[in-house]
Amino acid sequence: MTTVLRNLFSVFLSLSILLVGHGLQQTLLPLAAQSMGWSAAAIGVTGSAYFLGFILGCYFIPHLIRRVGHIRVFTVCSGLAIVSILSIHKWQLVPVWVMARAITGLAFAGLYMILESWLNERSPNESRGAVLSFYGFVSLAAMSLGQLFVFDANINEGAIVVAIIFGLAIFPVALTTSQQPEIPSEVTLSFAQAYRASQVGPILAGVSGFVMGLVWSNGAVYANAVEPSIGANFIAATLIGGLVCQFPVGRLSDWIDRRWVLLGLSLIACIGITIFLVVPISKVSLCALGFILGGTAMPMYSLAIAHANDNADGKFLMISSSMLVANGIGSTVGPLIYVGFNVVGFRDVYFLIIAVVYFFGAAWTAYRISLHDADRTFFEPFQVLPKTTLGAADLDPRSEDEPT
Repeated sequence: MTTVLRNLFSVFLSLSILLVGHGLQQTLLPLAAQSMGWSAAAIGVTGSAYFLGFILGCYFIPHLIRRVGHIRVFTVCSGLAIVSILSIHKWQLVPVWVMARAITGLAFAGLYMILESWLNERSPNESRGAVLSFYGFVSLAAMSLGQLFVFDANINEGAIVVAIIFGLAIFPVALTTSQQPEIPSEVTLSFAQAYRASQVGPILAGVSGFVMGLVWSNGAVYANAVEPSIGANFIAATLIGGLVCQFPVGRLSDWIDRRWVLLGLSLIACIGITIFLVVPISKVSLCALGFILGGTAMPMYSLAIAHANDNADGKFLMISSSMLVANGIGSTVGPLIYVGFNVVGFRDVYFLIIAVVYFFGAAWTAYRISLHDADRTFFEPFQVLPKTTLGAADLDPRSEDEPT
């Protein structure tokens, strides 16, 4: 494993630098918009635009890589990310931010895809699960570290810092001497196939995306509104929750019906939000709730894929692509629903919306459990799967048995 990581050093270095900047901008931009007096609805729309751009990038970028190669596309996507953040810095206008955030989403779909292609190319079969787990750990750790650079949410200073970080991330990959990897997998959807494999999986993948879309788009803003200067800490607590809970929750699902674990995650989140709404609000309670949201929503995506894969008849990549898009749709729709409530005058329903979505996920899962017992015909042990692109799914050892 040490030798593998040494060979992948340049990839992980670029990834780490990139995600420190990404974690910073994902928190900085909503807080900066809030400091400029923008409404929660406007902030939510800009957050939703990022996830829409990301979904489009998953379809578009593989075709671009076929034309000009990985390193050129990596440089172009890095340039797009830099131009987007500098455009946001220059023009504090909602339409400009919506367009720039969509471009950022498209750019990061490409950046993730290219880095994951390199991980796939240089990871031996026997080490793929370990590399994928390390990749998930590095991703969350780097984005958590980015919260330390938020400072006072000053867009003029923060955007420049983000642009510098993105620029630095280009060098390790641009100067690598390793051969360019194979073209990444295209997104091949079959929601029907995913639903046949798991009636719970696609719904819970969407719930996970819905919650995290709301966290990234408006979480820091809402936390700051109820407890000043806590927004970055709230996001950091969410990421740490996801980091800490992924493996214990996943291993538990290897021992018992994964649906019971998914049901438990949803109910824990509902209970946590209910307690938060009735106890006095404090910085500690906000961070604790952030930890619960991250610790439930982030493992939920990997668990949903694992449950579907237990009955997938080896069609892992098709299942994963459908789950990825379901998660992306949830991430896009979540902020827009919150925007709708704000437009009609319900501005204090942020955590209530999240609780309702979790409750829906719990109710649906409980209903499916009541109908039949779980079948693990194609059972494979749980594997952390980052919510990025199909490149991560290609790296998953479960994809090795994909029928041709």
